[in-house]
Parts: sequence; C-alpha cells; structure tokens
Amino acid sequence: MLNHLENLAQRVGGSNELIDHWLHARKQLIVAYYALVGLKPNKEKHTPLNEKALENFCHNLIDYLSAGHFHIYDRIVEMVEGKDSPHLTITQKIYPALHDNTKVIMAFHDRFTTDEIDEDACLALHDALSHIGETLAARFALEDNLIQVAFEVWQHNQPSDNNEHEVLNQPA
Repeated sequence: MLNHLENLAQRVGGSNELIDHWLHARKQLIVAYYALVGLKPNKEKHTPLNEKALENFCHNLIDYLSAGHFHIYDRIVEMVEGKDSPHLTITQKIYPALHDNTKVIMAFHDRFTTDEIDEDACLALHDALSHIGETLAARFALEDNLIQVAFEVWQHNQPSDNNEHEVLNQPA
C-alpha cells in the first residue's frame, strides 16, 4: 500500500493542495496500520501488537474517513465536476461503494475500540487486521479513481502561462 501511495504521489503530487493533504493523511493511516500489524515500512520484521498502536490506528482511521466524507469528496466534485459534468457518473458510482466500505471499516473500529483486548479478542483482532487491510486497499483504489479524474481535469484545464501552479492551488 505504501509503495502504491508513493507512486500515486509522484504522478499527481503538487497538482492540488487538497489532494496533497489527502495523500499525506493516507500515508499517516497506512503507517499507523503497519505499526498496528507489526510491520515496519519497507521491512519484513514483525513487532508485537500493542493497544497504543490500536488506539493510534483507530484515531487515524476516523480522521481519514471523516475528512473524506465531510470535506474532501465534496470539494473534489465541486472543483472538478459541477452539476453538468460528464464525470458526475463516476462519482455517483464511487460514492455508494465508499459508503459501503465505510460501514465495514466502522464495524471494525466499533468492535475493537469499545472493549478491552483480552486473549480471545486479540486472536479476533489478528484475523480482522487482514480483512481491514484489504478493505482499506479497496477504499484507496476507489479514492484513486476520484484522484485520477480530478488530476486529468486539472491537467486539461491547466493554464499555459507560469501562473498555473497558483491557479490550481487556489482554495475552493
């Protein structure tokens, strides 16, 4: 996931401040996930699970989901599409899938942040971590579709003069 994110950031990074912040938040979430599952980025070494890592991951998870649903998705549609855009169909397909994905992620969050982690819950958590990783990967793929559409529209509308970076990074 981290390598994919780095590749995406290299392709679209700097095109829009909103996207840059979103990708940075995604990186923080992935690093928190790796810490929770005991993986160090770019290493094969595992570390034991701890509740602090779970708390940090869940905090990053909620922040990431909230930013997407309550801030980023709408701003991308507003900035890129407008009401009569041919790209509106893409978001109408992506949003329901993101909503369903959010339900799965929130079920994980609710399950593992309400109770203490005893031995049985720890075993269930280990099983759930694999599933939540797959769920996050699916979410990132959906969001990447939004980012790609936005990037293509911004590239197409990019001014030809030297003020292009200024125009693309104006707040909505």
